[in-house]
Amino acid sequence: MEEIIQGTYSNNSQVTLQISGISDILHTIHDNSGRYVTPGDMLVASLGACMLTMIGAVAQKYKQNMDGLQIQLKPVFGENLSGLKSVAVHLHFPPDTPADIRNKLVAAAEKCPVHNSLRPDITFSVTAD
Repeated sequence: MEEIIQGTYSNNSQVTLQISGISDILHTIHDNSGRYVTPGDMLVASLGACMLTMIGAVAQKYKQNMDGLQIQLKPVFGENLSGLKSVAVHLHFPPDTPADIRNKLVAAAEKCPVHNSLRPDITFSVTAD
């Protein structure tokens, strides 16, 4: 059965989302306070989660432990709500990850389905250490 995500808007610029019985609140406006997660933030976070998932799957193939792998994402949004323009991604691999495996894992991250679903004019840079 397909999953259905349900959203309900409130007059205070909040959207309550329900997914598989789990509820969360997003704010539809960004007030620069840093207190709220916005839909744009969720889009970029989804990209990061997808990239980490791809890395994890490939790391298992090479019998590499990725516990502690971290990702940092820096999005740039256009003016006047014109959308996501770019995302700078930085991966922090566990120190014992061999360089040749790192390269394969970065390549896997760049093929994540969320990334492939985004507009082609969004620019991405991926770095790793």
